[in-house]
Amino acid sequence: MTGVLRRGRDTPGNERLGSPFRLFQSAVVSSDLADGIYKIAVPLLALGISRSAVAVSVVGLAVRLPWLIATLPAGVIADRYAPRTVMRWASAIRLPLVAVMCALAATDRLPLWALVVTAFLIGCAGIFVDVAAQSQLPRLVPVSRLPRANASLQSTQMFLAQLLGPALGGYVTALGSGGGLAVVVVLYVVTVWALGLLPAAVLEAVGSRQPARTSPAAPGTPEAPESKRRSSFRSLIGELGEGLRYFRGRRDLARLATAAAVNNLSYSMCLTMLPLWAVTPGRLGLSETGYGLLLTCLAVGSILAGPVTGRVLKALGDGPVMRVGAPLLGVCFLSLAVPSVPVVALGLFAYGLVSMVWNVAVVSYRQATIPLPLFGRVNAAYRWLTWGVIPFGSLIGGALASTAGITWVFLVAGALPLIAAAVLPPPRPAAARTGGSAGAPAETSAGAPAETSSGAPAGRADTSRAAQD
Repeated sequence: MTGVLRRGRDTPGNERLGSPFRLFQSAVVSSDLADGIYKIAVPLLALGISRSAVAVSVVGLAVRLPWLIATLPAGVIADRYAPRTVMRWASAIRLPLVAVMCALAATDRLPLWALVVTAFLIGCAGIFVDVAAQSQLPRLVPVSRLPRANASLQSTQMFLAQLLGPALGGYVTALGSGGGLAVVVVLYVVTVWALGLLPAAVLEAVGSRQPARTSPAAPGTPEAPESKRRSSFRSLIGELGEGLRYFRGRRDLARLATAAAVNNLSYSMCLTMLPLWAVTPGRLGLSETGYGLLLTCLAVGSILAGPVTGRVLKALGDGPVMRVGAPLLGVCFLSLAVPSVPVVALGLFAYGLVSMVWNVAVVSYRQATIPLPLFGRVNAAYRWLTWGVIPFGSLIGGALASTAGITWVFLVAGALPLIAAAVLPPPRPAAARTGGSAGAPAETSAGAPAETSSGAPAGRADTSRAAQD
């Protein structure tokens, strides 16, 4: 065992991701584009029903609450069943819900309570799609191609989430109350259709070329018969406990999760207060249009990083990326405290670029080192922790701005990742899955990524798109 991700030579055949991945990417792209439109359409529908701040906030809570409630169960289900099946059924469940919401909105018969309930249920289904998607990818491409596949997915997702989706959402919603939702319905149909083109036979054929990906279980995790694993609510809790125990025993994952959580906290602090800093009468003196253009710098950095992330990781090495990526993001946060539009724009651009490289490295690392039978549960626990801090970042940023000033929000946000990097030792990369034992991944003797024959570290060290995933 010499590393986490074994890179083959960069031959054209080795770089080809294959048609199963492209079908999967099409499904993810259509789903993400629909989500981008949906998240713009729902608040506008709420405003059409009631101008009450309480009503709008309740709808916003219904959109975001599913993440806290559905993430961990989604991890269990993604391990119990084929992730592609979970994605397809969850996408199919969203279809009638969005269609009913669309019909009621188009006829001006959508009550607030119905909007809240359907928004919550649609959000829960979306969580199952997102969690299962990360479990599906390692089943479609070899370990050595995970960085390239993740870079392709994440750069596309950033483009849709930050640029095309919101713009298209505002446009189609302006056509009528249910216009945006009608487009969402069509895109969800495309998602279900694309996933349906990935037959089980193809997935098994891909998996059969990678015996390392079908190891039976994690240490101390007996492989229970399928009938028993599906028999009761108690079994669901037991399976979730297995994933949580594995996560707790992986110190490398815990350290990466801590780094991601700290950066997500800082990201939330900065993005919450940035409008007050940037828009007139803020220090940067921008118009609302100018502020929108400023935010595109973040998306542009991520999008441009996508095609070159694989080369960057190969040139710099995975170990250094794992160690210095999070602190570099802290430096980007510090740059936002400078009352200069070019400096802030550069900081946002650099954040988008660095976060893309770091995200791809860490997502690929998790996919390569967590046993597939446990991946859904362990990955859900990781994301539950790293994304759970985001609402608190908004609260902390608001409290800090009101007491000490907006400048201190960026200074504290930048200092937190640097302090975390200084206090926590760098993660010791685990070994990749092998065709042998499915036990906890071993570590290299030096506690650092082993090197390939080319001398590049083979160890791989992962929001919403811009946050750490």
